[in-house]
Amino acid sequence: MRLRVLVFAAGFLCPASGFAQDQFLTFATGNRLLETCAPVQTPSCYAYVEGATDAFQSTFSALHMQQHALFCLPQGVTSRQLVDIATNYLRDHPEQRHTVASANVALAFANAFPCPK
Repeated sequence: MRLRVLVFAAGFLCPASGFAQDQFLTFATGNRLLETCAPVQTPSCYAYVEGATDAFQSTFSALHMQQHALFCLPQGVTSRQLVDIATNYLRDHPEQRHTVASANVALAFANAFPCPK
């Protein structure tokens, strides 16, 4: 079920990313996100990770999928922690960097913040 949620959420985010590519700064891949987040975490890095997090959380909520959410953020988690987790995941998984950045963020959070069973 979690894989289905990830695939749905990544598909939900991909069309927006592709549309915006011609008009706005976008991060299509994990490679691009890592370039923006390391070695210096830029405001664009924070904005992307926070936006992807909000999009996933909103999707889980709107579809009443909290019980099957891919990740469950703990109370008090900070933007800095989220960026660190996403950046570390991208560094540790170079084989995934060519894929959609938002999917990499979701996988990073799924590993760091699994939902209680």
